[in-house]
Amino acid sequence: AKAPVRPPYGIDIEKWKRGKGIPYQIGDQQMPGVCLLPGPQAKRNWPDKDKYKDTEKIPGMCQLCSTICGIIGYVKDDRVIKIEGNPNDPNSRGKLCARGQASLNHLYHPERLLYPLKRVGERGEGKWKRISWDEALDEIAAKLKTIRDKGEHSEFAFHQGRQRSKDAIKRFLDAFGTKTQLSHRSLCSGNRRAANLTYLWESDWDLNDVENSKYILNFGSNAFEAHQGHIPFANRIQNGRFKNGAKMVTFDVRLSNTAGNSDEWFAPFPGTDGAVALAMAHWIIEQNKYDADFINQWTNVTLEELREHLSAYTPEWAQQVSGINANDIKRIAIEFAEAAPAATTMCNRGSSAHLNGYYNDRAINLLNAIVGSVGKKGGWCWSPWGGLDPVVKTPAMPSSAKTWSVLEDPPEYPLANVWRRMRVGEIVYLYLLQGRAKLQAYMTYNLDSPLTWPEESLTQEVLTNEELINFHVCINCFYNETAHYADIVLPWTTFMERWDLDARASYNLRPYVGIRTPMVEPLGESRDIRDFFPELARKIGDGMEEAYEYGSTLDYMQTWAENVPVNPDTQKGGLERLLDEGAWENQDREPFYEPFNKPLTEDDLAGAETNDEGIITKDGIGIGIQIDGKSVRGFMTPSRKFEIRSLFVNQIGKNQDCEEMIKQSGVLKTKNRPETHQGHDVEIDPLPIWRQIDEHENLDSDELIMTSFKWNVHNHGRTMNLKWLAEIVHSNPAWINPQTAEQLGVADGDWIELTSYQSQMLERELPNIMHGERDESGRLVVSKMRVPVVTMPGIHPQAIAMSNSCGHWQYTNVAKAQKQSNGEEHLQGSDTDGYRDEDWERNMWWEDTSGGDTSKWKQNTGNGWNQNRLMPIAPDPITGQQAFHSTIVKVTRLG
Repeated sequence: AKAPVRPPYGIDIEKWKRGKGIPYQIGDQQMPGVCLLPGPQAKRNWPDKDKYKDTEKIPGMCQLCSTICGIIGYVKDDRVIKIEGNPNDPNSRGKLCARGQASLNHLYHPERLLYPLKRVGERGEGKWKRISWDEALDEIAAKLKTIRDKGEHSEFAFHQGRQRSKDAIKRFLDAFGTKTQLSHRSLCSGNRRAANLTYLWESDWDLNDVENSKYILNFGSNAFEAHQGHIPFANRIQNGRFKNGAKMVTFDVRLSNTAGNSDEWFAPFPGTDGAVALAMAHWIIEQNKYDADFINQWTNVTLEELREHLSAYTPEWAQQVSGINANDIKRIAIEFAEAAPAATTMCNRGSSAHLNGYYNDRAINLLNAIVGSVGKKGGWCWSPWGGLDPVVKTPAMPSSAKTWSVLEDPPEYPLANVWRRMRVGEIVYLYLLQGRAKLQAYMTYNLDSPLTWPEESLTQEVLTNEELINFHVCINCFYNETAHYADIVLPWTTFMERWDLDARASYNLRPYVGIRTPMVEPLGESRDIRDFFPELARKIGDGMEEAYEYGSTLDYMQTWAENVPVNPDTQKGGLERLLDEGAWENQDREPFYEPFNKPLTEDDLAGAETNDEGIITKDGIGIGIQIDGKSVRGFMTPSRKFEIRSLFVNQIGKNQDCEEMIKQSGVLKTKNRPETHQGHDVEIDPLPIWRQIDEHENLDSDELIMTSFKWNVHNHGRTMNLKWLAEIVHSNPAWINPQTAEQLGVADGDWIELTSYQSQMLERELPNIMHGERDESGRLVVSKMRVPVVTMPGIHPQAIAMSNSCGHWQYTNVAKAQKQSNGEEHLQGSDTDGYRDEDWERNMWWEDTSGGDTSKWKQNTGNGWNQNRLMPIAPDPITGQQAFHSTIVKVTRLG
């Protein structure tokens, strides 16, 4: 028989027709990642060779985590079709993580808020109507004007999550006259920052020079997934290891990706990182491996004082409390010392997010001083520039507000606000519930506190209560859990639709300037605060409008950027240069190595005085120190040295006057504690110590210590709505060591009930924050939650781990792992017809269809569980840092 005639190139059209899919319905806009099924010839032009032809490349900065990497948007037909890293960004160097790659999901999302909403039912009921911007701003202005006219400025609070428009926020709040600006810093990094400030004063952020290091000693930092410096830091770590031969050793209760990629990993008992570090310090001195010159010349203790202080912290003692073998502690200590000065510690929430976290991080930082790596190339460095190069200056700002609120400055936590305004965010809702403050107006901005704050149920209770929070305005790109409890919701622009100058403390150890710029016009009616705050100020009136006499937002940006120098190759300077290149770094400025050795000039010394301790002051303000007959800058501390012994923290904890110390440091933004702190004295040891957490001793056989972590594709509460990321990680069962699971009688996939408790240590030291009901044992119960188990050898046997980011009950169908909407009224604020994504409606394979029946639940389905339901409000008594890793939970097997 004659062979059938086939089409050219072997394509069987009939076979293709039988197997082809049904085209996706896409609305007016095609959503990212939706295949249009173009036909049998598709692979002949796949990927589309002309996709990026005639695109405009527009620089910007990502804001899906705090690292703010430089990005480039490919724009075609007024649409962003691709995001990639900007190689001109001196910090991120063109690298971009999965979160940044998912920016398109953020910009083009069917459930993105595009129109203002006003609540029409009970608060938290979810009933809304769409309103105009004029209606929204008129109502907000009327509420704020009433507060201002009554002189009750502090009862208007602005509560920010991750924000990068600091100047715009400060301008509005100062113009209004309130200092009640709340943040999440204490939930993030308060202890680490306070430990750094204790030693340095001028900087709260260590910038470990890992790229030039030979030894990286990591305590609890998951730099490859969740560090504030994420991609820039991870990139330099790997360069240091594979180009410079650095060894990396990690101590972490959990085998994170960072721990798993280290040369060695050790799992200490939770909260004992500081004990291990002090034992290493002890052994380095015992074996005479210390840097005597640095200790004697540049610290404010003698070698003998240090030897005496560390005498009890032996490796054998540390083995008893941490479980780490004393011989390993000794070996690693010597390796670290012998690699110095190109050796550095690094730490983060694994060590700091404990009730003893401040002391943990002080102990870890001490190691760098003992081996002389402080400020050295390849060592433990820092930068006085925590953000933008100071060459750029905003238009004139209004005078700072002078109000005080217990919510912004709680008196119980002595180091929360003395150097910087770190604040103690986790106590805000509790203090409102206790009646310690009241809010007539509450404006939230890029915040998801019902998910990310400890004690989920308490947060919801307060946000629902109109007596405690009279009026709530939420500014967000999406209808999240915070918006659910608002009275008015304002649609905010994404970071691809708004203006900022921005920068982080750079690992190049010199400042830079980056730009965030509108790549496309804002979708729908979304607006940035730079756009509507001036209008709101004019509606409030009574002088507020005077803060906005700079002209348009573009005028503002041009003034702000005008000192960026001209590029001799392009002849572009100022804003024009930033729009062309995306970032500028002054490479004429030397990296910030050994700033303490910088000589003072004749102009510096003109009219200066030197006291008996060699401290040089000018007009009563410290400017340097004499070392070996030379006048040098020194450290910007009261002693002008690296302060191993801090008399300041000891005295400030007792509410004593530290004005003379502050003057000698030269860091005049440091302040004494105000009168409102009197009666709240806290004993802070002047030297680095380790402190046992009461409830961590003598755990019962069914008790474990809860720890949390982030996956590399998520931040805490703002990425589970992005489908490319949610498909990768959307569930968070509890990790338990197989040995522990066997003792508890549980296996992979089994369900357990977790009961969490308030801290016994805090019940003794901070009884005012205790609340809840006691169980039969007399302990205060926080909450109970049922979760499935996954057994993992990579976790300490007395720890249990759950990732955060999961458990959303709002924040789009993607975050809820739900294919279809249920007619929610808040969708009036979106354009679900014009922006439709049938991809997830068809292909969300992880939707949980069990209906809550645990026997029918399939592993790796559903939206996960909010770990913060279990977490108590637990501030470190010294700084207020939330102790996310210290909570005791009781484990009960179900079924």
